Amino acid sequence: MKDIKKIIFYLVLIVLLMGLTGSFYLLRQDQQAVILRLGKVVASKTEPGLYFKIPFMDKVTKYTKKLIEYDAHPVAVVTSDKKSLVFDTIALFSISDPETFYRRVRTVASVQQRLDDSVYAAVRIVAGRFNLEALVRQSRQLAIEQSTNIARAQSREYGVEILSVAYKRVFLPEDNEQAVYRSMQAERNRVAGQLRAEGQAEAIRRRSLADRKQIEMIAEAQRKAQEIKGEGDRTAQETLAKATTEAKELYVFLKTMEFYKEALPGTPILLRPGDGTLKYLKGIE
Repeated sequence: MKDIKKIIFYLVLIVLLMGLTGSFYLLRQDQQAVILRLGKVVASKTEPGLYFKIPFMDKVTKYTKKLIEYDAHPVAVVTSDKKSLVFDTIALFSISDPETFYRRVRTVASVQQRLDDSVYAAVRIVAGRFNLEALVRQSRQLAIEQSTNIARAQSREYGVEILSVAYKRVFLPEDNEQAVYRSMQAERNRVAGQLRAEGQAEAIRRRSLADRKQIEMIAEAQRKAQEIKGEGDRTAQETLAKATTEAKELYVFLKTMEFYKEALPGTPILLRPGDGTLKYLKGIE
């Protein structure tokens, strides 16, 4: 009898211990939870700490507070100027309302499927507001912000908050790539031709300017040379005049030497005794 009581006592003790250990649950800083009582949502907890639950009746479903990445499949859109583009989109979201999240989708995998509609709709709406060049270059950041706002508003019904939407890639459909490539090539050829023509015109202008400066510099140098030569001749004449005034025989001698230098080379000469122009040639064999 005593053994039966001991067994009952231990069984009750075990049940109490199991009940006590199952009556508490812990939420970390990066966790939040939904409390289910007999399969129905009765509460949600978003703050970290130690919480009580009714054993065998309450079930705790925990969700993360961390950012979750959503990688959408590429989607084709039409811009405001009727051009086709393909957007490869990525989004970051977090579970903002765990109770709504549990009621609507329950799992992260399910909500990612639901986000396809929100993100695709946002991308298509924004793409229709901008032309091709604006989406690719000028207004890319504005388009991203508008896509984020639209997707965020549509995703709140699932208990999630989309923090950002980004375009990993924006590219043309495969059947349009060749046409766009040819158009870009023609445009680059046109720009290159224009640049070459402008370069040739600039080269002609610079060569003309250089030639004109060369002519001006040569003319200026020749003018200065003539001035210097004239000044030298004048100085020489003044010096010669001064010297011949003081020594008349020197003037006659110099003029005779000039005559010998200019007229005698290669000229047959007949010498005869006496004075004359050839008097300084006496004694030459």
